[in-house]
Amino acid sequence: MDVYATKLELIEMLLKIEEESVLMKVKALLEDVSSPNYSLTEADYVIIDQRREKHFSGESKSFSWEEVKKAAKESLT
Repeated sequence: MDVYATKLELIEMLLKIEEESVLMKVKALLEDVSSPNYSLTEADYVIIDQRREKHFSGESKSFSWEEVKKAAKESLT
């Protein structure tokens, strides 16, 4: 099914819904998806900093985008 047909189907379903609670859940879901609001905790920043330090010190291995694509293709065979 193409995106346009899916949208029309969803519109038809929404028009039939009578329960306001269901509509509010759909609205909240759509708002969440359409405007992602990412926030990191202090713990997230600590992890990022640790990984960054490992990367710059050479403790962790890094891959180029080409290497990642090649490994992904090889894992499929």
